[in-house]
Amino acid sequence: MANIGILLTAGPFQYENWETAANIAQAAQAKGHEVKMFWYLDGVYNPIKYQTFPDLPVLPKDRWADIVGKGASIIACGICVNARGLEKGKDYIEGVRVGGLPDFAEIVGEVDSLITL
Repeated sequence: MANIGILLTAGPFQYENWETAANIAQAAQAKGHEVKMFWYLDGVYNPIKYQTFPDLPVLPKDRWADIVGKGASIIACGICVNARGLEKGKDYIEGVRVGGLPDFAEIVGEVDSLITL
């Protein structure tokens, strides 16, 4: 099977990029592919476990929890996290870790395809 990498730079309520990334990740997992993601810039807002949005039946954090639960590796840029006051990701859903650009470089070197959103 293939290794799929996804770079996500947009927050969950700005554009539909997060949903496209989640759809790609879930489709890849359903076919048995490995998924590795790096969240950069406002992408680091995606895994906050206290998200609320009255018009969404399923919140981004719930989709990401499902994707992580099925084995995806998700790393959020530590500089981006701290610059946005997210305190080292302490309010992230379980399974998302804070790392750095060396982690992204490793992902790029390991994946067969990299999708940027």
